[in-house]
Amino acid sequence: MWNEGGRRHRHSLGTTDRASAEAAARSFWKKRTLGGQAHTVGDAVRAYLEAKSDIASIKRAKVAWKAAESFWDRLPIARVDPAAAIDYRMRRDHCKAITVRNELAVIRAALNWAEKNSLIAKAPFIQMPAIPSSNVGHLSKAEFRRLLDAAQAPHIKIFLQLAVGTGARTNALLDLTWDRVDFQRNVIILNPHDRVQTSKYRATVPMNGQLRAALLEAMDGALSDYVVEHGRGRVASIRNGFKAATKRAGLKATPHMMRHSAAVWMAMENVPFSQIAQFLGHTDSRITERVYGRFSPSFLANAAEALTW
Repeated sequence: MWNEGGRRHRHSLGTTDRASAEAAARSFWKKRTLGGQAHTVGDAVRAYLEAKSDIASIKRAKVAWKAAESFWDRLPIARVDPAAAIDYRMRRDHCKAITVRNELAVIRAALNWAEKNSLIAKAPFIQMPAIPSSNVGHLSKAEFRRLLDAAQAPHIKIFLQLAVGTGARTNALLDLTWDRVDFQRNVIILNPHDRVQTSKYRATVPMNGQLRAALLEAMDGALSDYVVEHGRGRVASIRNGFKAATKRAGLKATPHMMRHSAAVWMAMENVPFSQIAQFLGHTDSRITERVYGRFSPSFLANAAEALTW
C-alpha cells in the first residue's frame, strides 16, 4: 500500500511469504517509480557525475559524494523522504552545516537530473540545512598596517599586500607567477593559463598604486618565477610565518581573513556589490550581498528612507 495524489493505493504482490514479498516489492517499485534505470541514490549520483564529468566543479562534486556515499549509496530512491536528510545531518553533526549542505546539494542535483533524463519518475524532496549566519572575521586598516609592520619575512609581507590588494584566496596567491603580473595593463591575472576555472573562480583584477609599487620592488629582487617565493621557489605554506607575524602584532587572524578584509573595505566604501563579486570571483553577487551587505553604509539605505513617517 502507498499514498499518492491524496489517495491510498493497493497492489497485490502475488506472494505468500515475507521474503518473496519484499523482493517483489523492490522489483515493483523499480519498474513503476524508477523507470527501471536507477534504483538507489548511488545509481543516480554515479550516472550524474559521469554525465557531468566536464563541468568546472566536478572535482568538488566528487569529493562531496565521497563523504556522503556511505549513507546514501544503497538507499532506494523510493524510500528517500524529508527525514532522510535530517538523519544524514545528524550523522554528520561533527561537520559544519555548510559542508553538509554542499554534500546534499550534489545529491539533490543528481536526483533532479535523473528525473529530467527519465532515469526516475520523480525526484524526491531533499531537505537542505539552513544557511548558517556567517561571522566575517576581518581586520581594520589600522590592524592590517600593524600586521604588515610585524611581518619580518619578505614572502609574508608580499603575501599580505597581495591578499588585501586582490582579495584572492591563499592558494591563488601562492600559485601566482610574474608572467601574470601585467604592469603594462596594470592587472594581475590570478588564474594560470593552463588552469580550468572551477567554482573557486580566479579573477583578473587591477592593481592600486600601493600594490603596484610593492610588486615592482619585489620583482627587482626576485629569484624565481613565483611572486610569493622563499628559497628560490614556490612557498608551500605561509602558515608558520603568518602566525609569527600575528603574534608579534598582538592580533588573532588567519590568512583567509585577508580576503574578508578586502571585501569589507570595499563594502565600507560603497563599492557596488556586483564589482565586489567580480573582484572576489563570486559567480553570484547575491552571495556577496548576503555576507558583506551589513558593512556597506548605503546598503538598503533607500529602503530605510521609504519607511519615514
